[in-house]
Amino acid sequence: MARLSGYLSRRGGLHPEEASALRQATSRLFNGQNKAETCRWVNAQGYRTTLGNEWTPEVLVRVLSHPRMAGLDDEGNPVEDFGPTVLTPDEYFRLQALFVEQKSQQPQAREAFDYLLTHGGAECGKCKYDMVGTRVSGDADPSYRCPPPRAGQASCGRVRMNADRLEDTVAEAVLAELMRPGAQEHLARLLADMRAEAKRLEEHIAGAVRRFEELRGMRDALVPAAYAAAEKATKDDLRESRNRLRFLEQMIDLPIDGVASLVEWWNSAPRASQRALVRLEIAKVRVLAAGRGKLRDPRERVLIDWRRPPA
Repeated sequence: MARLSGYLSRRGGLHPEEASALRQATSRLFNGQNKAETCRWVNAQGYRTTLGNEWTPEVLVRVLSHPRMAGLDDEGNPVEDFGPTVLTPDEYFRLQALFVEQKSQQPQAREAFDYLLTHGGAECGKCKYDMVGTRVSGDADPSYRCPPPRAGQASCGRVRMNADRLEDTVAEAVLAELMRPGAQEHLARLLADMRAEAKRLEEHIAGAVRRFEELRGMRDALVPAAYAAAEKATKDDLRESRNRLRFLEQMIDLPIDGVASLVEWWNSAPRASQRALVRLEIAKVRVLAAGRGKLRDPRERVLIDWRRPPA
């Protein structure tokens, strides 16, 4: 178990440099500096955690909330013969009260947003880098953005679009595409193929127990490396089959008997099912820059590469 920052060991003994850094960080917190700013200062001075990592607000609070910072036990009582401490008991209790107060002032955490087009579904129209889901601030609406450039990452960071504008535009386009002549017949054939594939996968997954038993029966006849490779391949096959079946199950109940039923399905479908339909119809969504506000209609900023049925 790693030692506590500020001490030479878990039994005490001050680490002078680390203790000084933690005391200065505490003073900054008492003087109104927030935890993120305090961590930036600590890191800029070259101080690191006992694991050699940069300080983060979460780690700083966890370390400074440890009762050993003031030579106390878990009940808040002084540890006998502990020796010099990073903080005095008064400083420690004042700091805990400050953390409690700050936590009560934080806005309630917002529910995580389930993005429709992340993980390769949408790309930046300028640099073709995959867009990511993000919020500009804690209380901002979800949005898509091209991530800022950094070493080894050729993104431009210049394109952003609110999630509702992008996703509503794509959903309307997908539903309209499914209404064009011949599209529903093509989708019906795809769904029939998917149902047949799902049935085969269910049978294949059900037979996994037998395959593993047969493999274990061959264990003595195989060298250890060959057995390990065969076991891994069998597990990988089972995992991939289950993942593929989950994808198919999200699609095989899709209604194709008209616009109203399709729209009703979309409005109540789980996000995974909506995502599966979009990926079935669309190869890539490209998001253009706003052009200094010239492209106000979100449809002008969205280019869609469709998965056209073979001629």
